[in-house]
Amino acid sequence: MKIAIKEKFLNPLFIRRAALCLLGNFVLAFGVAMAVKADMGITPVNSIAFVLSKVLSVDHGLMTGAVYACYVLIQLAILRKEFRINNLLQAGAALMFGWFVFLCNHVLAFPVPQLYPVRVLFLLAGISIIGLGIMLYLRADILPQPAEGLILAIEKKTGWKLHNIKVAFDTLVVVTAAVISFITIKKIVGIREGTLISMIGIGKCMGFFTKHLGARIDALFRITPGVKHHS
Repeated sequence: MKIAIKEKFLNPLFIRRAALCLLGNFVLAFGVAMAVKADMGITPVNSIAFVLSKVLSVDHGLMTGAVYACYVLIQLAILRKEFRINNLLQAGAALMFGWFVFLCNHVLAFPVPQLYPVRVLFLLAGISIIGLGIMLYLRADILPQPAEGLILAIEKKTGWKLHNIKVAFDTLVVVTAAVISFITIKKIVGIREGTLISMIGIGKCMGFFTKHLGARIDALFRITPGVKHHS
């Protein structure tokens, strides 16, 4: 048993993939913090956490971890007997990602000029960094983000096309966040033109980085060419 665990988790390939996964999650968190800093609307997948952080006066990073952990519980409800124990590791990854967001929010704790063009630049930079972060952690192919894991669980149970589920999921979480915001504080916060730009731009950026940097990242981290990647 110990030998099997050592061979699976303590081999050099897994350690390199784990390092890439951590790097990807940190880059993704930094991109999320940049998008928040732009104050033009949060990214769809983080909209519920952002609104709840405002409503409950809780740190955005901590709330992100909590909401992502809830996505894991929803996966459990959907998959039931097909839910694997190692999927619970997503909850730990969610808390780690939430801490990364918390840290990046504090790193970026400086005033941003209110000039609209400057805020647009922050938003576009955030979207680009998010796309890069997603590409990096997907190359590692260890654990999906909880939101992605939920989308994959729905695909497994329904057989619907993945991109259709992604669009429906993004729409649902944005609408849910808007409803929560309107009911609790009588106005909609965190959802603006930047949210729509993010819905369109993040996937485009991820595809760009995958096409132009994916093979180089694999070579840099010496990931076996035969390893399956979600991207």
